[in-house]
Amino acid sequence: MTDFSSDQAASLPDAEVLDLVVALTSARPALRAVYDAAVALTPEASVDPDVVPRTPSVTDIPQVPMDPGFTDAGVPTFDAVRERIDGRSGRAVGSTELDAESAIGRTEAEKFAERERAGRARLDEIRKSMQQRP
Repeated sequence: MTDFSSDQAASLPDAEVLDLVVALTSARPALRAVYDAAVALTPEASVDPDVVPRTPSVTDIPQVPMDPGFTDAGVPTFDAVRERIDGRSGRAVGSTELDAESAIGRTEAEKFAERERAGRARLDEIRKSMQQRP
């Protein structure tokens, strides 16, 4: 390898340095970030795509929205909000029905009905006693 002094390197024009960096790093996967940075800084006319094979980088991949329920700005759409509300209310109704069908749910429903009957009976007693007063 030829010794290259810092004075010699400083005397090279920027375009030549970038061409050299592109040429040296094009076939080295470990230096991919250096290659991409050099290509980005190189004027398009000086990089020959036939000479320097360039594989697509992550920035070349078209951006696809992550969730179709959101706009590009990240704001939820009305349809997405409606679907979430419908889903939550459906799960709430379903869980209530499942709870009512279980043994514990039936027992709790019977206890509640008994408390309601006792409350109505007590209210009727109070009303009768208030009517009997002069």
